[in-house]
Amino acid sequence: MKRVPLSILDEPAARPRPAAARRPCGLKAAALLLALASAGCASGFRPPQFAGGTDLVYPEAALAAGVEGRVLVRYDVTEEGRVVNVTVEVAEPPGVFEAAALAAVRSWRFKPAAEAGRVVAARNRVSAVTFQLGDDGKYDHLPVPRGGR
Repeated sequence: MKRVPLSILDEPAARPRPAAARRPCGLKAAALLLALASAGCASGFRPPQFAGGTDLVYPEAALAAGVEGRVLVRYDVTEEGRVVNVTVEVAEPPGVFEAAALAAVRSWRFKPAAEAGRVVAARNRVSAVTFQLGDDGKYDHLPVPRGGR
């Protein structure tokens, strides 16, 4: 069983933006946003922040066959930072990496989301879990998990 560094791209499900947010701001609005930003409350919402999880386990059959792939996973993050309601949205190639991706995502822990200074659940998060062979050095900057590699 080969363990590879965890690679995620966290993308929240699309949130509709109010029409006013899509229009250019006037000088007064820009000054107000600057004042709010300097006070630390510009958006009022802080998404969950990834805190850790187990290494991704590359499926033996895929490893032996030299197969790479990607799985898009949808999930919710609770107010305690745990991942629940994990489902596969898309897997390429299908039937190869889904179980490993689900196991990895279920192990993730987050610093919970916050809205208006209160801890809240974050629903409908979408992350891409990538299964890639080879060592191109792009993960060398990441810390080594306890217990070594």
